[in-house]
Amino acid sequence: EDAWAEFELRFKDVHTDFYKRLSHQYPDLTAQELRLCAFLRLNMTSKEIASITYQSTESLKTARYRLRKKMGIDRDENLVAFLTRI
Repeated sequence: EDAWAEFELRFKDVHTDFYKRLSHQYPDLTAQELRLCAFLRLNMTSKEIASITYQSTESLKTARYRLRKKMGIDRDENLVAFLTRI
């Protein structure tokens, strides 16, 4: 938890309004989904995210799929590129 708090603080310094814009466009996102979006915004791979969050790559694959579905992003569109534009 301390590591996440430190990460989130530094992330907010660099990407100032990302969470605000993301939450405004997609108010249904959970805290876990917002966290995943932050990792993806930094262009981290599923393997890198899995090692930080202690999740399996399969559970991250499922989380990414659900995030795409919730945000209405087509499978053909790059999720990282989409999040970078927000």
